[in-house]
Amino acid sequence: MMQPTFLQRALRRLDKAVSSFFFIDQWVIMTAQHKDYDSLEWSAFRPLIPDKDRYWGDPFIVQKRDRYYVFIEEKIDATGLGRIACLTLDQEGELLSNQVVLERGYHLSYPFIFEYHGKTYMLPETAGNRSLELYHCTRFPDQWEFTKTLMTDIYAVDATLFEYDNKYWLFANVKEGSGSSLDALHLFYADSPLSDQWTAHPRNPIVKDIRSARPAGRIFESHGKLIRPSQDSFRRYGYAANFNRIVKLNETEYEEVNESTFRPPGGKILATHTFNQAGELAVIDAVIRRSK
Repeated sequence: MMQPTFLQRALRRLDKAVSSFFFIDQWVIMTAQHKDYDSLEWSAFRPLIPDKDRYWGDPFIVQKRDRYYVFIEEKIDATGLGRIACLTLDQEGELLSNQVVLERGYHLSYPFIFEYHGKTYMLPETAGNRSLELYHCTRFPDQWEFTKTLMTDIYAVDATLFEYDNKYWLFANVKEGSGSSLDALHLFYADSPLSDQWTAHPRNPIVKDIRSARPAGRIFESHGKLIRPSQDSFRRYGYAANFNRIVKLNETEYEEVNESTFRPPGGKILATHTFNQAGELAVIDAVIRRSK
């Protein structure tokens, strides 16, 4: 696995230090109509930009009738902690409202939303509490209650569930010891997404590469192919979004190949690391450079 050299890391730190005097690099949400993963182009995206004291990232989208509900991480500079917010958009992707829907005394992010047996659940990142916590919705979209802990004593980030071949598969990057949360993708499986008894895949970590391990959104099917979005953090954290085709997925094997990568265009857009889609709307997040 390729890792950034000492010189590359030093140059990044220098660039960040110099630019911080004049600019802020801020994660924002961007939306586009009628765009699939294999036809993404930056000119089609429109930004939704928060106040300068926070950032918005990790968008997951739910469509209900004529509204889109985009659940995001909202990280506040003053606290350094993420919480889950919901952006309500109209059919054209225009912002109608935003509200905080889940907040704890530790960092929350990556609000993975799914339906199971008629109920809506959220599996946010709760690595700051060394657990994997599940919540259910009691009033959509703004009221959520703790359901149960799926895993304990684990530093798992960006957990992504996927139903396939009569099983539920849970993909997450796991940080072990003094290691990184960017380069080791682990896989677990169970008979139910609500299980607290997950079996670790014997090939873990199934991907060991800072350029493609960490999840970047919901796994989806397109033209008969299973596509797993992932992050490329080689140049910087969350630099680009990969789209990987899953070739093998079973209890003893896992294999994927890269189909394409969506990179930032440069200039004021510096990174992108999450992709999701519902209906006619695609959402990503991106780092933009703004003057102070």
